[in-house]
Amino acid sequence: MMSRPATTPDSLLTVTEVARGAGVEAHVVRFYARTGLIRPSRYAANGYRQFVPLDVKRVRFVRAAQSLGFTLAEIREVFRRSHQRKTPCPLVRDVIKRRLAENRDRLRYVSALQRRMQRASDQWRQMPDQVPHGDAICALIESVADGESGAAPAGSRMRSFGKS
Repeated sequence: MMSRPATTPDSLLTVTEVARGAGVEAHVVRFYARTGLIRPSRYAANGYRQFVPLDVKRVRFVRAAQSLGFTLAEIREVFRRSHQRKTPCPLVRDVIKRRLAENRDRLRYVSALQRRMQRASDQWRQMPDQVPHGDAICALIESVADGESGAAPAGSRMRSFGKS
């Protein structure tokens, strides 16, 4: 996947050194190595993974991309295109454009949720605590479900915005 620069034993870095240079915890470097985002240049006789200084830059790049909402799979694709000497810029622009739209949707949903929660909280301040009777479960939530005040519009459930 990635071509490795020529290295000398003195230029190789341990997981801890890569982590320190990139400003991350060692487990992050190990995870990135395990998932193929970076690759050890070689394994020392003691079994330690050894990396080249460029891996510090790669870890920093991954963190920067993640801070912009890129998934690890998308970052892997950026690396792949870059290593093939193909511009990853159109992909990067498309991902950001898509994330902006997703975030706008998410913000609208969260804003509406905040308004519903505030209306319910205001309404509930005036209501006494009640012991459930009959088929009742919780008078507070049922007051929202029974009335228009704060009920979520049909089909307004937030879809999953998880990352892969």
